[in-house]
Amino acid sequence: MSIHTLGTSRLDAVVMEGTGHGFARIRLADGHAVTLKTRPGADVAEEVFLSPGLTAPDTEAWENEDSWEDWLTGGTLGNESGMFLDVPAEALRDLIIQHGGEHDDQEGEDPAPNAESTTAEETAQDLLAELADLHGAFEHGYGADDIRRAFGRISDAGGPYLICVWDVADDYGFGGNAEFYAEDENGLFELRPDVYDWLAGQQDIPGPVETWVGAHLPELVEFAATDDRHNYARTER
Repeated sequence: MSIHTLGTSRLDAVVMEGTGHGFARIRLADGHAVTLKTRPGADVAEEVFLSPGLTAPDTEAWENEDSWEDWLTGGTLGNESGMFLDVPAEALRDLIIQHGGEHDDQEGEDPAPNAESTTAEETAQDLLAELADLHGAFEHGYGADDIRRAFGRISDAGGPYLICVWDVADDYGFGGNAEFYAEDENGLFELRPDVYDWLAGQQDIPGPVETWVGAHLPELVEFAATDDRHNYARTER
C-alpha cells in the first residue's frame, strides 16, 4: 500500500476551510511535516512552521520573515528557525510535491528523517509550534483556572514551570494584582515580559524558549497560599 500521493488534498482542504485561531499540520510522505495558520480561501498562509530538517526553497515566496526579527532564536530566521510568514499556497503545494506528496496517514507520528540528530534548538522550535495556539489566551483577562490551563500546557510540553503570584487568596479563590515567574527546585526566577505579551495577544511569539527565564530571585521563597498548580498568593484572608 502506498504511503503517499502526489496530490495535495489535505492542503486544499485546509486552504479552503482555514484554521481559525489555531494551526493545521500536513504530514509529508518522507516523514517531515508542515504546520500552518491560514484564513478560509486565502492565497497565502499567515504563518508556516517547517519540521526540523525540512528546508524551504530559496525563492521569493519564502523570504517574508521581517516581523520575526529581534526575538527569534537570537536573530536566526527562515531555514535556520523553520518559521516563515505569508507563504503563498502554491509555494506550499510545490514544497509538498517535492517531498513525495502527502502521507496517507495524516494522524501518524513517525519521526522525520534523521530525527535522532535533533538538536536542543530544534526541540525548542517544536515546542513553540506546539504552543502556538496559546497566543492571545489572556487577551480578555485571566483567572486562576486560565493560569492552570495555559501554564500546565507549557510545562507538559517541556517548557519551564511558570507560576502566577497573586496579591491574595480567600474562600473565593485567587485575586488582586498578579505577577508571572518561573520556578524550579532552586526557587523563583524572573520571566521575560514577552511571555505575558504573547499570552495577552500583544505580540506574535514569546521569543526563543531558552530566553524566557531570567535572574534568580532568592527573596521570593514563601507565600501564604498555593493551589500546587501554578497559582500562589502573597497573603491569605
